[in-house]
Amino acid sequence: QGDTDEVTARVGDLAAAVRAGDLTPVEQDPYAQVIDGARVTARSSAAPAAPVLDAAELSEARQDKLVVHKNVPGLGDDAVLVATPLPDGRVAVAGASLDTVNTAARRLITGLALGLPILLALLTLGVRRLLGSALRPVAGLTAEAQEISTADPGRRLPVPPGEDEIASLARTLNGMLDRIAAATKRERTFLDAAAHELRTPVAALRAELELGLAGGQEHAQEALRGGLREADRLARLTADMLTLARARAGQLPLERLPTDVTDRVRATAGRVASAYPLRLRVVGDELVADVDPVRLDQVVTNLVANAAQAGAGHVTVGVRGEPPATVVITVDDDGPGFPAAMLPVQFPEPGSVPRHDSSGTGLGLTIVDMIARAHAGSVVAANTSPLGGAHVEVRLPAPPDSGRDLSDSA
Repeated sequence: QGDTDEVTARVGDLAAAVRAGDLTPVEQDPYAQVIDGARVTARSSAAPAAPVLDAAELSEARQDKLVVHKNVPGLGDDAVLVATPLPDGRVAVAGASLDTVNTAARRLITGLALGLPILLALLTLGVRRLLGSALRPVAGLTAEAQEISTADPGRRLPVPPGEDEIASLARTLNGMLDRIAAATKRERTFLDAAAHELRTPVAALRAELELGLAGGQEHAQEALRGGLREADRLARLTADMLTLARARAGQLPLERLPTDVTDRVRATAGRVASAYPLRLRVVGDELVADVDPVRLDQVVTNLVANAAQAGAGHVTVGVRGEPPATVVITVDDDGPGFPAAMLPVQFPEPGSVPRHDSSGTGLGLTIVDMIARAHAGSVVAANTSPLGGAHVEVRLPAPPDSGRDLSDSA
């Protein structure tokens, strides 16, 4: 089609020149004739002296433009001729060989048939090498990750320079290793804390039992009372550690019930104080609120027991309500206060392990704080008691829809 269009354009230019009386373009054309009747009146050097169109073709060409594909002298077996009529009955003809085009097409097809498989093979090889080069750092990271063990938790994957996907992957994996290491450290710290907290009451219980075995009836009674006290302490520590584990796992459910807070606090504090040489005073008017009574017992038990174990001789527990619906419990003692190592008193974030001292104060306060948080409340602790020792204030908001207004209980 491209060659036919080119020949058509040429013959149009030739016809215009002949109509103007100029035959020079015909003579300079690669292949052209001007035919008048059955004679060639002008031609290019490559065209023959005889007409390249037969009588029928000439007759048709005098009427309209004619395109003919045939064997043409000087152009070969595959040629195209385009003829156009002139006003005086003459015909202008131009031609071109298609052998060159067809040969080039055949060569192209042959080249593609032979070269395409080779090209595909080279492309496949190149892609494999490219992928191998791109994935080689991933293989290196995999090998490094397999060598990291609990024996060397601080080891990290090498981060290649740059901001590409491999570097991002290495940073992501290192972040994951950091979180795993932190979780492992928390677990180990928790086990250390558990062993530390349980060691004292277990040793004391053993000592009480040995004293009872070695002494008489009077010593046996005293040893049993001491053993019961230490058994209660063990039970409290076990419950506290279970609470801590559940809170760290985000599984500290509450069962809020209408509770006579003052009466419950008085009963729980009295039960704890009876195990110690402790003067206890509970102050507060009747106060009913929607709280978890079991968790409330745990709060009071920890605070009173902490005060007694720290050496306090006098403890005052206060209960009051603040509008619109907040229960406030305060515990003051005349003991030595919080150890200097714990000041200022800061409660750990959920999921971490509290600091502890020999009395177990750190664990007990952490349990109180976690229970308060579960109630959407808070805890404040400092050495500001009017009795001269520690002061702890626990605030437990009741649910917004509980319908209880604690204004009158303040």
